[in-house]
Amino acid sequence: MIRGWRLGRRTDLSFREIAAMINRVVAGWINYYGRFYKSLLISFLADRINPHLVRWAMRKFKHLHRWPSKARKRIAQIASHYPGMFVHWRHGALPAGSTTGAV
Repeated sequence: MIRGWRLGRRTDLSFREIAAMINRVVAGWINYYGRFYKSLLISFLADRINPHLVRWAMRKFKHLHRWPSKARKRIAQIASHYPGMFVHWRHGALPAGSTTGAV
């Protein structure tokens, strides 16, 4: 299902539009499947959706095109500033390298 979204090819959309596109579906998954093994679901979503967001950023922005590490770092910065943008981020599936406001 996630591959069917073809996020990497949707460079016409902004980051907020990508969030609006997938949040409804992911929220439904969390509500349905999260009743049983929420921690397993959240780690699954982090491992599946966040790399697609990195690939989207690499295609969208030329300065990240050949630098997956820079793209991951940029996605982590966005997650630090806007941890509620994506539903799976709200539930703790933040990308690696991101920090929350609580220390």
